[in-house]
Amino acid sequence: MKKLIFFTVWFVLGNSLLGQTKKMTAFKPVQHGFKFDNSFKNIFIDAIDWRTGGLCGGMSYSALDYYYARTISTPKTTIRPTEGSPLQKYLYDRQVTSLKSNLDKWAEIGFNPGGARNGEFFNWGVENKKGSRINELRSFIDRGRPVPLGLQSVGEKDSDPGNHQVLAIGYDFGTVQDLANGVYKRKMKIYTYDPNYPNKINTLVPNFKDQVFYYIENPHMRWRTYFVDKKYSAKTPLRMSLRDYPNDGKIHELVFEFGVGKDDLRGGNDNLNLTISFHGSQPQRVYNVNKGNKWIDDYAQFIVVPLRRPTTLNTIKSVQLNTVSGNDNFNLNRLRIHAKGYNTNKKIYERIGAPLKRFTGKDRNFLAMIYRNPPRATSTTSSSTSTSGTSTPRRQPVDKLRFWIRTGDDDLRGGNDNLNIIVYFKDGRTQTTRNVNKGTRWKDHTTNSLDIKLNKTIYATSQISKVVLQTTFGGGMGGDNWNLNYLHVEAFKGSTKAGDFYKRGSNDKRLYRFSDKNNSFEAK
Repeated sequence: MKKLIFFTVWFVLGNSLLGQTKKMTAFKPVQHGFKFDNSFKNIFIDAIDWRTGGLCGGMSYSALDYYYARTISTPKTTIRPTEGSPLQKYLYDRQVTSLKSNLDKWAEIGFNPGGARNGEFFNWGVENKKGSRINELRSFIDRGRPVPLGLQSVGEKDSDPGNHQVLAIGYDFGTVQDLANGVYKRKMKIYTYDPNYPNKINTLVPNFKDQVFYYIENPHMRWRTYFVDKKYSAKTPLRMSLRDYPNDGKIHELVFEFGVGKDDLRGGNDNLNLTISFHGSQPQRVYNVNKGNKWIDDYAQFIVVPLRRPTTLNTIKSVQLNTVSGNDNFNLNRLRIHAKGYNTNKKIYERIGAPLKRFTGKDRNFLAMIYRNPPRATSTTSSSTSTSGTSTPRRQPVDKLRFWIRTGDDDLRGGNDNLNIIVYFKDGRTQTTRNVNKGTRWKDHTTNSLDIKLNKTIYATSQISKVVLQTTFGGGMGGDNWNLNYLHVEAFKGSTKAGDFYKRGSNDKRLYRFSDKNNSFEAK
């Protein structure tokens, strides 16, 4: 009897469970999604200040790229990539692809004069028949494949979000019987990874009264209908090496958050430099931190600066910001600085204002004091040698060259078209620094600065025979050209300028034109 009862219960429950339609792919937002949210603002056409908001399609496509790549993990950074960074560029390119691939779909559901097609569009998302949206969705999820969805805005309330793109990672239509007899409509759930909500699964469900789809978790997030993006094609994503800090008790990089106010940083010739000062060691300068890019108003920009020499937290004295500008003004409303090292992510500075600082052509500097007083000395060292009670100062070498490079009316493209610099010493040795522009574009009529630390001890620039600028351009239709208008090479002993090695050119006249056949310029 007991066996019969057990068999009956198993049969009933087993068939009920087997009848469930819920299916989930292996995509997990906490593992495969991005850790930063979709708060991007994009400069679409700078000349007329046309901006777009968000990179939801780019983040959805990119998350799927990383999911399929398997051996390349999704970047774990919680900081939104700054404008012009490699990851931001990748997301932006994928955003463009996601839109261009589905222009017909967006046009179809976007034509709704006076809301005349509200019911029609809504029903497209809930009907179950051959070729319907539901069956398109199931055809991907049943094969374990997440699929992008396009969500069409309702646009009836101020709180209604605009058009949006997410990843469908699962569904639930009740039971098989519910799906067959139409009851599924009141039970249907589409599970999504939404770039606006990192690490979370959102549940998209229909509201038949208002004829909209909304999130159970966030009911004010409503859309009229959706379409299944069947045109996604996987692309090999960026390899983003994660910093594995050594357990040495030191700070290895600083993360800056610049909150831009009501007046933007123009870029081009109007850029931002910063200097990190330390107690007991030479400062570290970063030129053109915005890489010549425009920082738009009412927006936050994040910059990561690896420290040239990792140091203890209390030796970081201050950070000075200074603008390099002609007639531009720039409002800084917020400055936050985090120090990062092994098991350390500490906020060491935060100030907010309206504005905190207004940079102008006459007022270009702002000082953020971190640790005003030097740490208590535990030992003393001397940089001099003592003989018979007298000290002889150590002779200081020329340890770096600073380059000021101005682009003319043809830019340095970046990507695969970059600049190498080779330093030739009189003794026949050379030092090569590759990709000094870090793969980024140097725009027309911009001045870019960089430092090269010398790996050979010299005491005068006369020990350098020449410096060669060498481009990596290829030929053919895709080859790049670049106009160099001005080159200034300075020699430094620590933070003290020791003189000029080379200075030629002007702002407006071409000094040299690089191409695939003329890829080297000698400064001597």
